[in-house]
Amino acid sequence: MRASGLLSEAGRERIGRFRECLNGAAADPSREETIHDLRVSIRRVLAWIAVHEAMAGPDRRLTAARASLKRLMSPLGKLRDAQVKRDRIRGLVPAGDEPSYRYAVLVVSDVLRWERRAGKLLAGKRIRAIRVPMPGAFPEGRGGGNAPDEGALLLARLWADVARHTPAALDPSNPLALHRMRLAFKKYRYAWEALAPGGGHGNAKRTAKRLHAFQTLLGTIHDCDGILVEARAFREGILGLREECALETAFRTLRSRSFREFREMAGKLESLRPLCPSNR
Repeated sequence: MRASGLLSEAGRERIGRFRECLNGAAADPSREETIHDLRVSIRRVLAWIAVHEAMAGPDRRLTAARASLKRLMSPLGKLRDAQVKRDRIRGLVPAGDEPSYRYAVLVVSDVLRWERRAGKLLAGKRIRAIRVPMPGAFPEGRGGGNAPDEGALLLARLWADVARHTPAALDPSNPLALHRMRLAFKKYRYAWEALAPGGGHGNAKRTAKRLHAFQTLLGTIHDCDGILVEARAFREGILGLREECALETAFRTLRSRSFREFREMAGKLESLRPLCPSNR
């Protein structure tokens, strides 16, 4: 399949899914699934735009749509982060620890606050009017090549960024490096999804699951890092306590276990790359 045809097909699917998820989230912003699905749909549209620009060059209408989508992602991210913290705390923190309970109350209040803000935002005419246009024909000399071959060049650049951050991310005391690797891996994964139909690759679903599993693991560690920093600041700054609370101990244990798994998977990370559409 030509690159131009592949991207048009992927774009129509992603734009349609975004509209569907936007309507669902606007109807009930308190449902975690709708917010999660909307954020994922936006990420996939943004990845498709990035892939399209890499192959066809800038498009003014897509640039404007991307700016609108990114403005929407920020408050949705705040809400989703608060929801994830709340759910992780529910599953890990033992009952009876007062500092942990008081921090959990703070997190729940954040969820409610961001739910109200997201509800107002999603109900607004400006947000509901967001449109992602389908670009016109590719400029002459672009997009006419074989999709896997052209996609290979883009994916190679994105993978190089993941590899660049990996050595520092393997240091458990460097959460910032792991965060940067996580962001680079997200770009790679969503770009791969936009290009996957062009690879003639019979194991695309299995590959997608592996990419998703690794990204989820990185997200778990990142969530633990955020909660540990915030919980400590709350305990010391608000409660005036020096001893680590049960919540911190539980999340530190989860982080250690998840990081060991990450280091094992990172040692085999290169095995994901040959599964991209370009390397048949």
